[in-house]
Amino acid sequence: MDNYVKQRLEEIKQQGFKVETGALFSRAWEIFSGIAAYSIVALLLYGVVVLIMSFVSQLIYAPAAVAISDMNDLEDYYIETFTAPLFFVSNLVSIVVYAAAAPILFSIVTMARKFEKSETVGMNDIFEHYSNGNFMNIFLTYLVIQIVASIGFVLCLIPGLVFQLATVLSVPFVLFAKATVGEAITSSISVSFKNFGSIFVFGLLTFCVIVLGFLACVVGLVVAIPLVYIALYCLYKEVIGFDDEQSEIDQIGTDIYKDNPYMK
Repeated sequence: MDNYVKQRLEEIKQQGFKVETGALFSRAWEIFSGIAAYSIVALLLYGVVVLIMSFVSQLIYAPAAVAISDMNDLEDYYIETFTAPLFFVSNLVSIVVYAAAAPILFSIVTMARKFEKSETVGMNDIFEHYSNGNFMNIFLTYLVIQIVASIGFVLCLIPGLVFQLATVLSVPFVLFAKATVGEAITSSISVSFKNFGSIFVFGLLTFCVIVLGFLACVVGLVVAIPLVYIALYCLYKEVIGFDDEQSEIDQIGTDIYKDNPYMK
């Protein structure tokens, strides 16, 4: 993890942070308009993986479902279904596959960054994380979060939900701060609990955007999901920021120093 991020984490630890969650989605929409085509392609590619995996899971699990389909007691049916070893195996395999495909989805986050830096965004950016050394950390971070969150949801809904929200910045830490899996998850949790109210509101707005996308004849999800990932980038930028960006005051001071021969 780079020194700038470590310093920023210390500042947040001491002072906390503030963020206007509504403004994040407004900015996310502006960015989306610039990378809409590529972000939608990334989502559709990820969607193909999800559909294939869902189909395979059904094939794996179907025999077990048929075997107990003649049970009269519906409660026993559900207990036997959701406690069957095959059910957990198929779900674990699904999580692993989704984690392997996650770099495609999170390419939307890095494309948003490139767009804001006025860099050219292209089709190659969708597969960038498979070749730039980020794949394994993205894969493991996503995998750990989903497994722990799933356990939390099974044991009790609230712990799983809280963990999912608290780790929302984990993958951005991997992408932008070169954090390890452990650093990414612990840093996200540490930051989130400094202002969990804002993180919760961000999660709530994310849920609302997804629901609206679903209600828009489901096709709206093609816009809603990329928008959520771009908003995640905006959240990271607002909370953590980037070392290569200066405030306007700092930039003015630099320009004066550079252009004035008496200040050299």
